[in-house]
Amino acid sequence: MASNRERFGQLKLRPNFFHMAVGLVFAVAILLTHFQIGHILDMSALIAISFFNLLFVFLLFPLEGPLLRKIMLLFAGNSVGVLWYLLQLSFEEAFFFLNTGAFKIIILVAKPIIDFVWIVSVWSVSLSVLASYKRKTERLEKC
Repeated sequence: MASNRERFGQLKLRPNFFHMAVGLVFAVAILLTHFQIGHILDMSALIAISFFNLLFVFLLFPLEGPLLRKIMLLFAGNSVGVLWYLLQLSFEEAFFFLNTGAFKIIILVAKPIIDFVWIVSVWSVSLSVLASYKRKTERLEKC
């Protein structure tokens, strides 16, 4: 039992608070930019992108990995979010003749689910990129 404690005692990782602080600054700057172009994006888009940024900063920035890579992944995720909303807007405009009460209810219910899809997808791809970086550096250290 003592050998397990020794083995698990080495696994203590501390979050990188400096990366979190820098990530929070970049996330706020990105959000301020998005709120400036608020006439293009609707409120649900701004809420989803804000949620993505908070999720990203507090769950990915504390992990090991280069800061520049995390910042680029944050920018890429925000770009995907904006493109996702422009695509949604174009579909809504294309089907504007269906602008009935039922269509509005479907959009109201489906939009958060669709937002969840892009947020989880981008976050998981970013997590995979950071994990692959860690594996590559561990492989190089062994050589």
